[in-house]
Amino acid sequence: MRFSVFGISPAFVLSLYGQGFSVENFCEALPRAKRLGFSAYQPEIFHEASLPGWVRGAHQVHRTAGDLGLVPTQFVAHFMLEWFASPERLGPCGGLDELKAVVDVVQVFSPCRVLTIPAGQFQVEWDSPAATSEAAWRDTQRRLIEKIRRYLEVVSGAELKLAFEIMPFSVIGGIRRFLAICDEIGSPDLGLNFDTGHAWACRELVPLLPFELEGRILGTHLGDNRSTDNVKMALGHGTIPWGPLLRNLHAAGYTGSLDIEIGCPAGEVEHHYRQGLEHLQALVDTRKETACE
Repeated sequence: MRFSVFGISPAFVLSLYGQGFSVENFCEALPRAKRLGFSAYQPEIFHEASLPGWVRGAHQVHRTAGDLGLVPTQFVAHFMLEWFASPERLGPCGGLDELKAVVDVVQVFSPCRVLTIPAGQFQVEWDSPAATSEAAWRDTQRRLIEKIRRYLEVVSGAELKLAFEIMPFSVIGGIRRFLAICDEIGSPDLGLNFDTGHAWACRELVPLLPFELEGRILGTHLGDNRSTDNVKMALGHGTIPWGPLLRNLHAAGYTGSLDIEIGCPAGEVEHHYRQGLEHLQALVDTRKETACE
């Protein structure tokens, strides 16, 4: 059976402790994930101010997880989204020092080989030349490509893969524009953290995306919504067709971890993540039984 690893996204820790979670908070959350039946997790640096704490404490997190039998599937550098947030920040060298520091932290988390950077909402003045000139927009895209190339030099040089998490209104755009960037750059080390909630809110045909992405899926954030708001609801509480999505992930050859992402109050975390895990496992078991008939 291909889907044998089920994990938590950083939203598990965010929901418990908020955006300012510490390394110690992260370590406290891991036994709770293990008790719920998960076998994988995703370390994350949410704020740049937390980077020194992770430089000092990465080994503590890795030891705690290892003692519990939890495997790291991808490392999320959430704060790096700022370097893709506006035309002014798209300089190819912008954020390289921070990226190199994160790469050093990721190396602690063997066997994790994926570094994920979110691409959030692009902040642009709509009356500015950057938004009203074709030449300026083409220049923005050129600088984006060059920036990704420079980031890949650093990440690939450390024998890691670079995944982007595409949020609504990002400078990268939709899935097809992302794939066009992949084709232009031509690196096998560039891929996507497949965030179902973001893609569904962007009105993508989420169950069919595994076929579009053709091996570019380097990890998952599995959250639900009704495609009206970019929120992370409990699995099965929104409108994403999970059965077809899982079947197509399998058919497209994805063999990585299925990592759940739900945003909820701290007191509801264990309830929703337990139900989410049971929901995925039931669908995977159903797919297996059907395939054997």
